[in-house]
Amino acid sequence: MPAFDHLLLTRFSAVLTPGAPPAPEEWLRYRLAFFYDAALPSVAAQEDARFEWLVLFDDRCPDTFRRDVEDLAADGAFTPLWSHDTFRRDSFAGVAARTARSPHLITSRMDSDDAIARHFMASVQQQFDGQDLLFVNFVTGLQVDRSGGVYRSDQVSSPFLSLIERRTEAPPLTVYAAKHARARSAGPLRQVVADPMWLQVVHGSNLSNIVNGARVAPSVVDRRFTLHLGYSRDLSGAALTRAKVRQRRSLLRLWFDHPGELVTHAEARATRIRGTHTAPQQADTLSDRVRRFAVRRGYRPRRP
Repeated sequence: MPAFDHLLLTRFSAVLTPGAPPAPEEWLRYRLAFFYDAALPSVAAQEDARFEWLVLFDDRCPDTFRRDVEDLAADGAFTPLWSHDTFRRDSFAGVAARTARSPHLITSRMDSDDAIARHFMASVQQQFDGQDLLFVNFVTGLQVDRSGGVYRSDQVSSPFLSLIERRTEAPPLTVYAAKHARARSAGPLRQVVADPMWLQVVHGSNLSNIVNGARVAPSVVDRRFTLHLGYSRDLSGAALTRAKVRQRRSLLRLWFDHPGELVTHAEARATRIRGTHTAPQQADTLSDRVRRFAVRRGYRPRRP
């Protein structure tokens, strides 16, 4: 028996609020296009790793959409899970318990419109050392915006987290046991510094993400990711230099208008500079402490 089972978990369209209506077909089709262009090819291209990909869909969808999803899944790249239950932290726990048989379980999360580098899953598995409970975060990733620009992004607790846990008689926790930004409150967090390991697509219906890093040469995408996504592949030379300068100005404006974003950026940069390390479980982050200090001084931070 292998030492661990590894599951990649993705919530596609399960609703987050009890009683909420299902997503309309227009949104489902829009999201499926990103799934097809970014998530699916990046996962299909994974190297040197054994794992299973589970994707959760709301079953209150048009029959034509469900058939299209089942057709995409026919080659075994992912397993669609159909349910109209509200998404909860333990929504994947039952199927994980039925699927996993090894003494340890690793679960990784990825949004349905994002992508992972070709060695992402293998690199997660390389962090396994029989731990009872450990979150794993790759600090550095990329962002691609609607213009096709490519940006470097450092995050101290990204939406691409993984959780290593020892199996017990109880249902597994899975990586969704904690909100990704609060993972360190639920267990120790391994910060792994490496070349970009994940890619966020920043687009119109993904309002929780903003571009928060420096512009970089687009060649890094082809070197590390397999995608069908459109981006500015040929940007180089003077044009790339001008784009980098414009992005620096945009970041300065962002940080001036929203100082909390500067704190988040500084914390992530310090984490990367420190190198790979394991941070112990802790109730809050530097950003949390700075925000509390600001509120006590009467400052109410705005969100971008």
